[in-house]
Amino acid sequence: MSEEGRVRQRLGTLATNWRALALRGLVALLFGLVILFWPGLVLTVLSVLFGVYAAVDGAITLVPALRSPERGARRSLPLAEGAVGIIAGLVALLWPGLTSSGLVYVIAGWAVITGVLEVLTAILLRAAVENGWLLAGSGALSVLFGVLLAVLARSDVPFLVPFIGGFAMVVGLALIVFAFRLRGRSR
Repeated sequence: MSEEGRVRQRLGTLATNWRALALRGLVALLFGLVILFWPGLVLTVLSVLFGVYAAVDGAITLVPALRSPERGARRSLPLAEGAVGIIAGLVALLWPGLTSSGLVYVIAGWAVITGVLEVLTAILLRAAVENGWLLAGSGALSVLFGVLLAVLARSDVPFLVPFIGGFAMVVGLALIVFAFRLRGRSR
């Protein structure tokens, strides 16, 4: 198959999964809104909300990757991103006695790893996707967020909640816009 044929096949696979990308963005947006507008959010609730969010986001990423005919890095990057999300979600949900700084480090680690994987995915798809900068930007923002969160890990949870919620909303909006650009491209 020619390089142009492979690029069209990759774009077709990605465009077919635009709904999953939009759903990931919607879940992130809803997570951000809930934690921003929940007064007096406590550690246990934040842990449960993040755990559910990360696990659902990971599953939404993992399932299309498992179904994809792609091979190599184009398949393994989304598989890894989905697995990281599910693992981070399960850690937040199932680790008894997780401290506030422990939860912040779980969120920070998840953000850095998934951000790096999104940037790598955007680099691999740069020839196939016109607006790949949205995915790369979302990944870079995740890495920056994770690093800042790790630096601020000793801060109180109420101080970090708006930071986490705002990040989730920005990434959610970027994923939704990217998904609809893919949808328009597939038509």
